[in-house]
Amino acid sequence: MKTWKKIGISMMAALTMLGTLSACGSGKKESKSADGDVTLRFWWWGNDDRHQATLNMIKNFESENPKIDIKAEYVGFGSLEEKVTTMLTGGESTTPDIMQLDRAQVARFSPEGDGFYDLSKIKGIDLSTYDAEFLKTGQFNGVQNGIPLGKNVVSVLFNKTAFEKVGAEIPTSWDELKEAAQKFPEGSYPLVLPTPRFGTGIYLQQMTGETEFDDKGNMNYSKEQYKEALQWYTEMVEAGAFNSRKDYLENVGTEPVSLAQNAKFIAGEYAGVLEWTGGIAGNEQALKDADQELIVADMLKNADAKGAYSIAKPTFLIAVSKFEKNTEEVGKFVNDFINGKKANEILGVTRGVPASKEAAQTLVDADMIQGAVKQGYEYSQNVESLNETVFYEDATLQTILSDALENMELKGLSLDDAADYVYTKTQEQAEKLRATYKLD
Repeated sequence: MKTWKKIGISMMAALTMLGTLSACGSGKKESKSADGDVTLRFWWWGNDDRHQATLNMIKNFESENPKIDIKAEYVGFGSLEEKVTTMLTGGESTTPDIMQLDRAQVARFSPEGDGFYDLSKIKGIDLSTYDAEFLKTGQFNGVQNGIPLGKNVVSVLFNKTAFEKVGAEIPTSWDELKEAAQKFPEGSYPLVLPTPRFGTGIYLQQMTGETEFDDKGNMNYSKEQYKEALQWYTEMVEAGAFNSRKDYLENVGTEPVSLAQNAKFIAGEYAGVLEWTGGIAGNEQALKDADQELIVADMLKNADAKGAYSIAKPTFLIAVSKFEKNTEEVGKFVNDFINGKKANEILGVTRGVPASKEAAQTLVDADMIQGAVKQGYEYSQNVESLNETVFYEDATLQTILSDALENMELKGLSLDDAADYVYTKTQEQAEKLRATYKLD
C-alpha cells in the first residue's frame, strides 16, 4: 500500500524539504519504501490547464500502478532558467526522477550525453512510435537523453473576435499589421511579443534567408543587420503594431511569459501574440472562456522577404535523472506519458500535438485535435522554418535584445549604440555558449 502522497508541491518547498533531508541524513535519495512502493518525482512547468491535465494523468497512472507514487512538482514560466539550474546543479538530492525540459536545457547540462539517463536503455519505453529523424532532436553526442514531445514552431495567434470588433482585417504581412493597428484604440495592440528576440529573429531570417547562428554557434548577422532589425522593431512599435516595452513592463512584467492569464489578452486589448504552437491550447481556452475566438495565421512576411521563415524546435523533452535507480518504474510512467491511450486522452493538447504517432492517433480518434490546435498542427507541418542552434533561447541572449529596446525607448539610447551593444554582447555570449555546449 502507499505510505504517503503529495501532489502539487511547489519548487521552493521541494528544494527546502530536500535540503532538510540532506542535512539530517546522508544526502542519498531514498525513493523505495520498506513494503516495495516506489516514489518518483516528476517536474514540469506551464499554465494552469497543463498543470491540471498532468495531475489528472498522474492520478490515473497511480490508480493503474498502485505500487508507484508520483510526486508532482510544477512551476510557472517566471525565472525558469534559474529554477532549472538550481535543480540540476544540486546533485542527486535536488534532481527529480523525471523532468520536462527544453532542448537547450538538456544540451547545456549534457553536451557529452552523460548529464541525463540514456532513455534507449530503459526497458518499457517504446520509441518505435516516433519518427527516427525527429527522435534525434533528443540525442546529445549520440545518446538519447530526451524524448521530444512534439514539434514547436513560433506562430502568430490572433484574437479574431477582437479584430472583427474594430473592423480590422487579419493581416498577412508586417506592413498590413501596421495598417490594422490604426483601427485599434489607444492602449490596444494587434500583436504582442513577450520575447522581442523572436520578432527581430524572424524578421532577419526572412530578410537574409539565414539563421542567426550556424550549426557551430558562429554568428551569421552583421552589426548593420542588427541595426536594421532594431529599427524595424521600433517602427512597428511607433505604428502601434507591437506594444511598447513600457506597456509590457507595466501590464505583463519583466519575464517573457505566456499571456493566457493576462487581463488585457483576455479582454481583447492584446489582440494577438507571437507564441510557440505548443502554447496554443492554453491561449485558445482562455479566449473561449471569454466568448472569443483564437485563430492561427500564416507567418507574416513582407513582399521583399526571402521566405516566410519561422523558428522550429521540439516542444519539450522528457528527461530522466542520470542518478536514477528505479528504471523499471520510470519506464512504465514515461511510456504511459508519451504513448498511453488513456493518458493522452487526459493530457490532450496541453503540450501541443504529440510527436508519438500512437498518441497523436489517440487524439485524432477522440476528435481532440480541432479548432486553433488543429490549425497550429497543420501550420507547423507546412510552414517554412529554420532550425536554430540549441542555445538560441539562452536567457542572456534574450535579455541583451530586450535591454537594447528598453534603453532606446525609455532612456534615449541611439540606434547606432543599441546595434553596437546587441552585436558586441551577442558575440561575447555566443562564444561562451559555444564553449558550454562544446560546439567547436
